[in-house]
Amino acid sequence: MKEFYSSVIELRQPISQQFSSNPYECGWASEALFFLTVHPKIADFDHLVVRPKIFLDGVHWTEAPGDATLISEPELTAIALTQFGGWLRLELTLEEAAQKAMVTLHLALKG
Repeated sequence: MKEFYSSVIELRQPISQQFSSNPYECGWASEALFFLTVHPKIADFDHLVVRPKIFLDGVHWTEAPGDATLISEPELTAIALTQFGGWLRLELTLEEAAQKAMVTLHLALKG
């Protein structure tokens, strides 16, 4: 029987320019699924670039294998990962300094 765990990583977090979510330990899991909600209340942006970041040692972050996710409007987006180290987080980048957004991030783990 597989284990399952879900957690709220960020709750109604306002972002501008570049933002990294709180890291989450998930070395026991074989599958990870981020649910990123961009709230329409604060959504003044053209594109939000989302990149999963991974690390094993807690010091040196690198991009997870695969492409970045591009978000162009407020919505719920799922980002699935099956190859990652002991920790995960998301890096969110807005293209221009004046742009802003508000996000909620959930992480579901299975292993």
